[in-house]
Order: sequence, then structure tokens, then C-alpha cells
Amino acid sequence: MAEVNIQGIFGNRFLREKFILNLKEGVSIKEVFSKIDSHLKIKFFKKNLKGLSGGIVILVNGQPVRSPSESDISIKDDDQISILRVIAGG
Repeated sequence: MAEVNIQGIFGNRFLREKFILNLKEGVSIKEVFSKIDSHLKIKFFKKNLKGLSGGIVILVNGQPVRSPSESDISIKDDDQISILRVIAGG
């Protein structure tokens, strides 16, 4: 299981979601994005995996994931995954 926290505007939707995903031990971060899409009933994260770097912060247990499409990070039980849209203002 992994706890997922998503906040921000993704595609044309504002998401503020926190949920638990049941995952096999050692699943890749790429596969997690597919599971998130299924859970939220959207097609955004897996489809846009390569372009998720600009303006989006991805953290696994508080540590940034630089390039999720090329990442070899595997998710373990009780990991926390946060996906946040960076918002700037003046």
C-alpha cells in the first residue's frame, strides 16, 4: 500500500485528493501513475509522464523524483507519494 496525495491543476481539472493505493511491493513509479489514473478515472498522469517535470513536483517519502519517465524508483509498503503543481504568484 502507498499513500498518494495530489494537489493542483492537472489537465483541465483541479485535484485535491488523498487516497491509499494497493500496490505490489517493488512496483515502479511509472506503474503507479497508471494506477493513479485508474483510481481517479482520468487519463493524465501516465499519458503525460515524460512531460511531468515542468511545474510539477513529485515526492516519494519527501524526496524529489527528477524524471519519473526514466526513474528506476520502486515503491515499497507504506511509501508516501505526493504530486503537487507549483503555483507562483506576485
